[in-house]
Amino acid sequence: MRSGNRLIKTSPQPKRFSALFKLLCLAGILFFSVQLQAFAGHDLRFFHDTDGFSGGDVVHSAVIPGFYPYFDIYCYWDTATLDPYKFDIKSMGGSIELPVLQSDCGFALPVLGGITSPFGYRWGRQHAGVDLSLKTGDTVNAAFDGVVRMSMWYYGYGNCVVVRHHNGIETLYGHLSKRMVNVGELVNAGQIIGLGGSTGHSTGPHLHFETRFMGKPFNPQNLIDFQLDSLLKDTLVFDTNSFSTPPPVVYYRKPYKRSYYRSSSYRRSYSPARKSTGYKK
Repeated sequence: MRSGNRLIKTSPQPKRFSALFKLLCLAGILFFSVQLQAFAGHDLRFFHDTDGFSGGDVVHSAVIPGFYPYFDIYCYWDTATLDPYKFDIKSMGGSIELPVLQSDCGFALPVLGGITSPFGYRWGRQHAGVDLSLKTGDTVNAAFDGVVRMSMWYYGYGNCVVVRHHNGIETLYGHLSKRMVNVGELVNAGQIIGLGGSTGHSTGPHLHFETRFMGKPFNPQNLIDFQLDSLLKDTLVFDTNSFSTPPPVVYYRKPYKRSYYRSSSYRRSYSPARKSTGYKK
């Protein structure tokens, strides 16, 4: 792991270990284990168990010699809910800095098509991602290395895949015609995870692409330059403003008002648009 690639919690007052512990737990499985070890300064032993928990919850148990004798760490690993974290943005209090890439992780554009609809309000409601142009059957790639958390038909997203990455960020790929990965599968950046389509609430073939942290969507264009096929920065800093969007633009349609005038000669009303045709009302 590169030097400096660590989760940093900043706020006016130092956070207790329990707060950082919870934050790291929510951030992600692989990333969590490395970061907690760096924080505690001791060796950790992890166990994986998926039995006895609804929604595919994953349980990690860590032994930390000389720090706390034993922890049962319950990480959110819900395979059927897009946002199981119930994270209150207002409770952040400070900022969180995350590395975009680990030293052994890659990046790839999900598709090569350009943006057809940006992040923000659209048609009177929030558009939580960007729409990228493609044709039905085009391959869709994982943007970063990670683990598939969801692979299912999910409401208006249609065929949908959600990948959790090592830094805790999740990416979503919606309206697929076919899903080609399963829950729990490790994927690499650039690996095909599905085929483009128009399933769910869709007006035509395109990829709906989202970036989320703690279940909350943020603008993918703050992370990725889709024109240059590159990342904009090495680290992301989240605060309470990172998940806000500009207010919707409201357009008012002025009612069309027809004007008439009265002819003193014929005592009839004429529409100006029809006067030249000789049409009389």
